[in-house]
Amino acid sequence: MASGTDHNTKQLSVVKCPSQYEANDIGITLAEVHRTIALQELGETDERREASLGAFRKWIATHPHIRRCRTDALFLLRFLRARAYNLQAAQTTLERYLTMRQLFRIWYENLDPNDRYMRELVENVRGCLPLGLDRAGRMVVLVKVRSYDVTRFNCYHLGRLQHMLFEAFFDDVAVQIAGGVAIIDCDGATMGHFVCFKLSDIRNFMDCLAHALPVRVKEVHIVRLPRIGQALGNLVLSFAAEDLRKRIFFHASMDEVLKHVDQELLPVEYGGKTCPEEITNGLRQRLASKRDTLLLLDRMEIDVEPYAHWWRQSDEGDVEFGMEID
Repeated sequence: MASGTDHNTKQLSVVKCPSQYEANDIGITLAEVHRTIALQELGETDERREASLGAFRKWIATHPHIRRCRTDALFLLRFLRARAYNLQAAQTTLERYLTMRQLFRIWYENLDPNDRYMRELVENVRGCLPLGLDRAGRMVVLVKVRSYDVTRFNCYHLGRLQHMLFEAFFDDVAVQIAGGVAIIDCDGATMGHFVCFKLSDIRNFMDCLAHALPVRVKEVHIVRLPRIGQALGNLVLSFAAEDLRKRIFFHASMDEVLKHVDQELLPVEYGGKTCPEEITNGLRQRLASKRDTLLLLDRMEIDVEPYAHWWRQSDEGDVEFGMEID
């Protein structure tokens, strides 16, 4: 894992024009694979990074609708790297990100690792396992659909867990530069797993993934999708942006997936060398170290009115999945 993931969160703030900006990317040593990707795929150089950060910060400081926002280097580099240093695209993504967090509060607010549901999902259910970096420097994540008891956890619990994990890794330079690979194992999934998400949930999430989340999705491997889930798979594809659609692959067996990922990263039950208990312990420690940063995100604010039209809303004017959960 790249260094520099546990910065002192006391230095971070959401003042959009602070007296001094936090350069928390200083001193991070990149592996050779990530230096190469940063230059060849993102066009990142020291000079371009500094100039882009300066322009980005100036834009935020004078933005008429952004009220509070993180301006530290690692936060803004999420967006610059996700958009290959296209500054205008990075700015639009930030606007969407801030708006999305306020419109879809049930997904994004209070992403607290100490929440009883989040703690249980991480420590006991273990349905989403960050496996580490592959030879190409990408973060590989395994999702085991069958692990989630849909009589206990609804789509909002699962969505919040996913976004909490996203945020816990977004400041990691390896993830920012090389992106991630997801393996979604649908073996043993039931009808309940496929009907817990509404049509609007899927549509809005795919739109957020494409336009508002600063994440570089390199590949998504959906394996052993049962017949009852094929309709949902087709919906996901229909809502995905064209660029993302090209990166989603369906496989009949894990043997096919192994052509794309390093087998040793997988848990022992998949023929790999990774111990799920060790992954869970490491994830628990990361979330604990990131808790203050996760909660700080709720203090960011944008005037959503100019941007609310980006997402589908109900006739009452409320975002469709704005319900409360226990």
